[in-house]
Amino acid sequence: MTTSANFKFLLPWGAAVASGVLMFLGYAGFDQFYLEWFFLVPLLWALRGQRLARAFWLGWLAGIVGHGGGFYWIIQMFQQFAGAPFIAGVFGLLLLAAANGIVLAAWAWGTRLLTRDRQWYVLWVAPVLWTAIEKFWPEVFPNYLGASQYRISHLTQIADFSGILGVSFLVVYINATLYWATVSWREQRSVPWRAVSALAVTLLLVAGYGELRIREVDGKLATAQRLTVGLVQTNRGAADNHLAVDLMQKEHRDLSRELVAAQKPDLVVWPEGVLSVSLSSREGSLPTWALGDLQTPLLFGSCLRIDEEGETRYCNSALLADGSGRILGSYDKTVLVPFGEYIPFGDVFPQLYAWSPYSAKFFSGRSTEPLKLGNHLLSVSICYEDIFPTHIRKLMRGGREGRTPAVMFNLTNDSWYGKSVEPMEHLALASFRSIENRRSLVRVTNTGISAFVDPVGRIVSRTGVWTREVLVDRVPLLEGGTLYGAAGDWIGWLCAFISACGIAAATVSKKARASV
Repeated sequence: MTTSANFKFLLPWGAAVASGVLMFLGYAGFDQFYLEWFFLVPLLWALRGQRLARAFWLGWLAGIVGHGGGFYWIIQMFQQFAGAPFIAGVFGLLLLAAANGIVLAAWAWGTRLLTRDRQWYVLWVAPVLWTAIEKFWPEVFPNYLGASQYRISHLTQIADFSGILGVSFLVVYINATLYWATVSWREQRSVPWRAVSALAVTLLLVAGYGELRIREVDGKLATAQRLTVGLVQTNRGAADNHLAVDLMQKEHRDLSRELVAAQKPDLVVWPEGVLSVSLSSREGSLPTWALGDLQTPLLFGSCLRIDEEGETRYCNSALLADGSGRILGSYDKTVLVPFGEYIPFGDVFPQLYAWSPYSAKFFSGRSTEPLKLGNHLLSVSICYEDIFPTHIRKLMRGGREGRTPAVMFNLTNDSWYGKSVEPMEHLALASFRSIENRRSLVRVTNTGISAFVDPVGRIVSRTGVWTREVLVDRVPLLEGGTLYGAAGDWIGWLCAFISACGIAAATVSKKARASV
């Protein structure tokens, strides 16, 4: 093979790698959000004229690079969470990147299939197919493309009726139009004005909707009842839960007492897993000294040992106690982290826990009831549950009685991931829950980033990463619902239906041509 032929063969693979690099650099954490507007253009160019199998491999390569670069912190997670050696962490990263990379592989295959006869179909095929796959491909750490735009409030407000999937749709639609305009100009020296105009009108409508919704929500915020909340971030990481338990708890109590004395909040919040608590029931009281003698309601994360239904369960829980230590309510984490909080198939093969001694064996929570503080209903989630839109939507329905919460809380420990981009990725993804449900989100973490997010999705105030500090804000309490809250991921289901119909039609057409 000549040098020219080698270059021609390698060029599409290089384009796929370029798309992967642009993908993770444009994502939350790296925060070059504008790169996501054209990160698919090199890959779309590489797909032209390719067989379906090669299109799949090109997409998978882009996906592996994109997720490998974006999830590099997984290596430290495996070391911290499961006690795995570095090489095992690298292997875990490759597995995760390959699994999540299937999103781009399937998207590339489907896009090539549906645009073989009419290339301009890419304008609708690319966003529709992406949204369908993003909705239904299972991921341990979902990383919705739309989260890359968390800073651009005027583009993200559509999430209150479309969810974050709608923002992902918009980003891929921008990519497809830029690609089509580039191809048309290079090959025909003409600009596809209809396509460009359609994108321009869409962006104007989205931005206009964003402006209207921001003004409307800001009007409600101006008159809303508020709850003064104080967050305590002691900068004690995951290892301190085992190596310096007493010191960690003392620092939470000391910082909280200083906070209460200076700010007099209505509620103090500690992050995930601060106290270990044993209970025989969900009612009763806790010793006030353990809670800092604050004489102020406290919401805190706990490793809870509970004797229920004739058996002992260990749960990753959040407990709400009043100023006298009386337990007002509890929530057990439902979406557990595999290999950290449980081992898949560990109940069937108990030996797996012996092979991974750092892995916990928590039971998954069952309740979706909000916690009640006075007349206020609080929705509580733990750790990465706040990146799952459907789970938070379920919690926001208000349980059996449909008592819709007025504010959302999330208690997290992001110290597993070191000083990386993960805390910002996590916060960016979580911020969309505020838009989808039009509620403030209060997030407290052990080592950062703790933050207050308003119902527009704006990060009102935040702490640093690996810092010791407290954060106080007056959180607005809102009522009412959203279209997303009522209809859920309708856009994902619709795109999946359209994609299935398109693929079926393309397959039948191919068989018909082959039989002629």
